[in-house]
Amino acid sequence: MKTKCSKTSRMVCSMLLALLLSLALVYPGSASEVGKRDFETKMAPDFELDDLEGGTVKLSALRNEKAVLIYFWATWCPHCVSIQPNLTKLRREVSEQDLEILGINVGSGDSLARVKRFQERHPADWPILYDADSKVTRSYGVQGIPLFILVDLEGREVFRGNSFPEDPMAHTRQ
Repeated sequence: MKTKCSKTSRMVCSMLLALLLSLALVYPGSASEVGKRDFETKMAPDFELDDLEGGTVKLSALRNEKAVLIYFWATWCPHCVSIQPNLTKLRREVSEQDLEILGINVGSGDSLARVKRFQERHPADWPILYDADSKVTRSYGVQGIPLFILVDLEGREVFRGNSFPEDPMAHTRQ
């Protein structure tokens, strides 16, 4: 069935198409690239958390020394657990001098004792931090886990996503 478009609706469609084309010429990058440029200027919030070994980790202490991959997770999250082999492989491929991996348990739904038991059964080759009151989790705006945030040498967030980053070190190169 054919319908006739009014002259006004054709004109409006033509104007919208022209507007979209002109925007594409002014902003040639995709929306994700534009967002990424804006995103890169955001500094990662500093934090200080205890690890399961009784030590303390402060993010700002790593600034200008190495990039940091922050991994927000929970013991009750199946995808968080299934991604651990990727992190283990990354730890083997990239030296601790170049990249620190920090696993931050979001605290919600997990007790410290439960996280320690989990760590005994599933040891990690990176520090596991416990965010008891979820303060760090909230400061990073974590809304779904797992969440990966890559912080470059200057302390800027250069990657944020719920999927494991394909080539984390590529994001840290200037």
